[in-house]
Amino acid sequence: IVMGWKTRPLSNERDALDTVFVKLTAAPKPIQLDGLPENVVPIVHHTQDIQCKMPNDKTITISRDQVSLLPNFAMTDFNSQGRTRPFNVCDLQNCGSHQSMYTCLSRGSSFDGTLIVQGFDSRKLTQGVSGHLRQ
Repeated sequence: IVMGWKTRPLSNERDALDTVFVKLTAAPKPIQLDGLPENVVPIVHHTQDIQCKMPNDKTITISRDQVSLLPNFAMTDFNSQGRTRPFNVCDLQNCGSHQSMYTCLSRGSSFDGTLIVQGFDSRKLTQGVSGHLRQ
């Protein structure tokens, strides 16, 4: 749960995210950091330089500065069974089988509320079932 955030000036008219304060909802034991409520932890921004090779063989450096957050990505397909979600964000790339994909996709309460975040191997859905499932 996002409890708050801090920004820093990026330009005269814009701010950039500096720190996000997140409350842990299922910590194995209570966490207490000085100046923060129990189970609230800061996630700070970091800068990463990436070397990119262009089609003309020129190399350029891109610098990315961001707070690394992936919202709502902690639930496995197994853990999601029996739950219905109005907003269902799915990463199907790491699903091992068509059963796993079905479980992830069927948790959404509507088509409009379902988002697939990246490409996936469609052969898991189109190449038929494995031999042991046919028996």
